[in-house]
Amino acid sequence: MILAGGAASADPLRPTTGHLGWQVDVDAFIQIDGVPWSELSQDELSPSGDVLNQETVMVRRGFLRLTGHKDDLLAVLELDGDTMAGPEARVITAYGGWSPSPLLDVRAGLMQIPFGYVTPLNVREREFAEQPTFLQAFFPGDNDAGLVARGSYGVLRYSLAAMNGAPVKDAQWKGRDPTSSYDFIGRIGGELGVLTVPGRLHFIAGVSALEGSSLHPGTPPTKDQLIWVDENGDGIVQTTELQVIPGMPGEPSQGFDHRAVGADASMSWCLQWAGRGQAFFEGAIATNLDRGVYYADPVASARNLRELGYMVGVVQHLTPNALAGVRYDYYNADRDAESHLGVDLVGVHRVYTTWAFMAAAVHGSARLMIEYDHARNPFGLATNGEPITIGDDRLVVRVQAEL
Repeated sequence: MILAGGAASADPLRPTTGHLGWQVDVDAFIQIDGVPWSELSQDELSPSGDVLNQETVMVRRGFLRLTGHKDDLLAVLELDGDTMAGPEARVITAYGGWSPSPLLDVRAGLMQIPFGYVTPLNVREREFAEQPTFLQAFFPGDNDAGLVARGSYGVLRYSLAAMNGAPVKDAQWKGRDPTSSYDFIGRIGGELGVLTVPGRLHFIAGVSALEGSSLHPGTPPTKDQLIWVDENGDGIVQTTELQVIPGMPGEPSQGFDHRAVGADASMSWCLQWAGRGQAFFEGAIATNLDRGVYYADPVASARNLRELGYMVGVVQHLTPNALAGVRYDYYNADRDAESHLGVDLVGVHRVYTTWAFMAAAVHGSARLMIEYDHARNPFGLATNGEPITIGDDRLVVRVQAEL
C-alpha cells in the first residue's frame, strides 16, 4: 500500500542511467514505537529468563541505506539497528543488480522475498504497524538471500527467484541455509490504471507460488551413563544405589518439502474531496511453510502441517495530511490439528485473528501513527491447564521519518 502524503520514498529498484562513474545516494529511516498498553504485558520474567513486559518505548527500525548507480548497474547496502531484544545492529539488505530494460531486472544478494504483493513492498511504504500474522509465519523478517529476476511488459508484471529458503528471522535457522536446495518463487500479475473514470482507478492483481525444502535437525548419539543415587545418605557407594542410563542411537537429519500458493488484489482510487484510498486482499495456502509463528516440522509431527492465511482491508486519506485504515487478518497454523481431551480425540483450532485499526497524521516523509490491534492467540492456557484462545490486544504509537 502506498498512500502516504507527500512524495513517495525513492525506489532503488530501477537504476538511473547516463553517469560516467558511480553515483552514491545515502538515506536514513527511523521508527520509534511506544506501547502504552498491552493485554499480555507482565512485570515478570518467563522461566527461560525473557522479559514479559511489552509496555515500553523502543527503536523498532533504524535504517541507513547506501544506493549506488552506474549506467545499468545497481548496488544497495542497508543496515538496521533496533532495541526490540536489546540493542542490535545487522545487515538487512545487500545486493547488486543489472537492469538493461523494463523487461529485465536481475539482482543477487540479500533482499526482500518476491512472494505476493506486501512482502516485497518496502517497509517505508507500508501503512500498518506490522505484517499480518500469516506473512510473519511464512516469511519472518521479509528478507532472504538469492537471485531474483523481474520485469514488466505493458500491463504484465513478473518475478522469478531462487532463494536459500531460510529468511533472516527464521525461528530455527536464523537466516542460515540448512540445505543445499533452494526455494523457487514466482509471481505473475498485472497492473492497470483507468484514468478516464471519476476516481482514477488503479488495479493490481497477481498469483504467486513457492516450492522448496527445509531440514529437521537430527540428534547425536549418547553413551551409557552410570549414576549413583545415595538413597540412605551414608556417603558410601553400594551396588543397589547404582543406576545405568542406557545410551541412545543418534537420529540423522531429514529433509522435508514446503510449498505455497497465493493470490493478491488491490484497487486504489483518488477522491477529490478526500484523497487517495485503497482496498486490498492477499491470501495463501501452504504446507510446512511456517518458519516464524508455529514452526512447521512434519518429521517431528509425523504428518504434514497445512496452513491457511489471508488479510483484507481498506485505507483512505481523509485530508492530504491524515489517513485512517482497518485490516483484518486470519491465520490457521495447522488446519488438521487434533488433541486428546480425556480419551476422546478432538479438533484444535490453532487460529490467530487480528483486527487492526489505524489512524495517522502525515507531513512529507514524517508520520505519527496510532494503531489498536484486537488480536486473538490460540496458545493460551486456562487455570486448569487446558488450551484456550486468549486476548492479545495492544495499542501502538509510532513516530517515523525518512531523511
